[in-house]
Amino acid sequence: MPLLPPVLTAADAQLDRLRDSARRHVTGPEGERIHWAEWGEGPPLVMLHGAYGSWQHFTRQIEDVARDYRVLIPDLPGYGRSDLPADLSVVHIGRSLAAALDELIPGAPYRLLGFSFGGAIAGRLLVEQPGRQSHTLLAAPAGIGASAAPPMQGVRARQGRALEQALRANLASIMFADPEKITDQALRIQYGCSMAARMRVERVDWGLGLSVAVPGYRGRLTGLWAERDAFTLAGETPDRPTRFRGWNPAAAVHVLPGTGHWMQYENADAFNALLRGAMRDPEGG
Repeated sequence: MPLLPPVLTAADAQLDRLRDSARRHVTGPEGERIHWAEWGEGPPLVMLHGAYGSWQHFTRQIEDVARDYRVLIPDLPGYGRSDLPADLSVVHIGRSLAAALDELIPGAPYRLLGFSFGGAIAGRLLVEQPGRQSHTLLAAPAGIGASAAPPMQGVRARQGRALEQALRANLASIMFADPEKITDQALRIQYGCSMAARMRVERVDWGLGLSVAVPGYRGRLTGLWAERDAFTLAGETPDRPTRFRGWNPAAAVHVLPGTGHWMQYENADAFNALLRGAMRDPEGG
């Protein structure tokens, strides 16, 4: 075991509370098992995390939305406790999740949130289960265009203070616009998720992306981007909402100012307000 800095071994009441209160499910056959965490009661809300993540990407959303929804979050294949499949295509992962949802909420409509890599998988669910998603929010979704590749420092061979510094540098490089907003909890989430990850996104077959999923979607659709997303190529932040609306003119689009890629953590209050609005029925339900 590496020598961990104190910031990574300190107790975290919120993460412990979420972990201990989750209801757990496992779907799929050996080698394709997907681990799910569930909180709350009400209409199903499926939330898909980003690359090198887990349910912890939504640490600042779960307790808020679980007051009104049955929140279902998988560890996406190759991340967290879920198996790494042989087929690393978005199509295959989307079909695996569709089969899992047929098992967990057979035939039921559901609301859908996809963040980053999870946005690309959410797009595939729109294709695999047309008409099932009443509301969809795609936040900084992959599968809409080319991505930048911010510099990162390796962490697996580091220990102690050097490990903490590398984690902090990575979060500042790829996830946060304001380094002052990097909390000790964010460091713990980043370390735990990255150490558990077996899926590498450079090996993923992305297929045709959101251009085949968004145009035909008939539910309530919202696209959300961060103004200072490190994964968006220079000048593309204004272009992506425009492209998104071109595919589906009924979509609502938003850009969170002064915010980095992990928008739902760095700017949780604004994100949660948009999330609640995106998931609400027109009459306020």
